[in-house]
Amino acid sequence: MEDRFARTFEAVRPELTAYLCRLVVRPQLAEDLVQTAFVRLLEAQDRAPDSIKDTRAWLFRVATNLALDELRRHATWRETMVADLRQAAEDNPDFAARSAELVGSPETKVVAREHLAACFACTLRNLPERKAAALLLKEVHDFTLAEISEVLQASEAQTKNWLQEARAYMRARYQDTCALIAKKGVCYQCVELDDFFRANHGNPLPASGDHMDARIAILRDIRAESLGPWHRHLLGLIDDLL
Repeated sequence: MEDRFARTFEAVRPELTAYLCRLVVRPQLAEDLVQTAFVRLLEAQDRAPDSIKDTRAWLFRVATNLALDELRRHATWRETMVADLRQAAEDNPDFAARSAELVGSPETKVVAREHLAACFACTLRNLPERKAAALLLKEVHDFTLAEISEVLQASEAQTKNWLQEARAYMRARYQDTCALIAKKGVCYQCVELDDFFRANHGNPLPASGDHMDARIAILRDIRAESLGPWHRHLLGLIDDLL
């Protein structure tokens, strides 16, 4: 039975790690929480579900609760984190040297799309933790309203309200700060990084349409992909900033 759970866990691990990384915005912490969730699965194997689908849901539920506990203990966060991370990176000679080594490399080919996802996570982190989790679980990882309500120990009506409020907040923040589409705002780092690393993909968002939905579509597309080395190193600077 332990081998079966291990195989299921390995199948779910990439998606679960990406989810937690976007929820806690610290790659090493996300990986530690995923490993803790697996230990909990092994400890509860007599009571754990049998199917892969149900085991996936079980792991997401346990991992979400672990992440929420962590976020409550360390609630400090800066609304300006995306800009602050950029400044910290530019002021760090070691980071600048590592960045220069990655210019033109396959690891940075989709750096603009990766940065959009990292920016989404940093912006989402400003929300109360259960609103953030609800948005990721529903829009990126395809959990139902009933399943999310069970994970977050809330009514479906409350969960639905959290989803609506989270979307409204994210949309408003991007309208104020993102210059990719409206050509106004303070941030267009995605395109800057694409140019710096010579990725030649340009703006990761479409020229028209609902850009909130476009961002979520990108997150869905890479929901089981690990961070590239540059973004992993960038988000590693968060501990120093906090």
